[in-house]
Amino acid sequence: MTTLMTTKARTGDKVIVCGAGPVGILAAHNFSIGGYDVAVVEPDPLRRQQVERSGIPLTFASMPLDDQAYKGQVALVLDCSGNEAAVLDGCKIVRKRGEVVLVGVPWYAQTKLLAHEVLNAIFFNFVELRSGWEWEIPVLSSDFKWEELLEGYNNAPYSTFSGFQRAMRWLYSDKINLEGLITIVSPKDPEKIYKRIQSRLIIEPFIVYDWLDLLS
Repeated sequence: MTTLMTTKARTGDKVIVCGAGPVGILAAHNFSIGGYDVAVVEPDPLRRQQVERSGIPLTFASMPLDDQAYKGQVALVLDCSGNEAAVLDGCKIVRKRGEVVLVGVPWYAQTKLLAHEVLNAIFFNFVELRSGWEWEIPVLSSDFKWEELLEGYNNAPYSTFSGFQRAMRWLYSDKINLEGLITIVSPKDPEKIYKRIQSRLIIEPFIVYDWLDLLS
């Protein structure tokens, strides 16, 4: 959501989301709702099916680097995978001065890529590679008030909480189709749930704890 509020890409521009986990799926929908031309890159066929079923029709198993409709035409690549190969591909496909934003956490090296390969793509494609740090905008927008002057103000048009409000409105108004993408579990035995996640026994990307189950 922060990237949506800070990107230089505009409505109608091509946006590619890498990674179709929970964050990637919601990111794709955020930009689709905003009127962007969104595609998702995800190697897992099940995840691609889930993305398409949710209402994002265009998915790829790998970055469409040889597709002239995309190469040099993409305004923004939003990496939600944390995979350095996806970041490199993003740097290769964006248009000049296009953005590649790092949202996914690179927990560990997933390839043997050299930093030189990424630097080369950034340098010759004039890429703007940046952090997806969600707190780069104010938590709240604070207007100018004389009686609160010492507390400061920022008059920010966007804030973390305005992003939360917008996202919740979209969910509440069913702008994001989550049918078949959610599994509801009880919080009574969280260790059991985490073991199921580790073992990939839960195929739905979104897991919701039903806290009312504690009262039953």
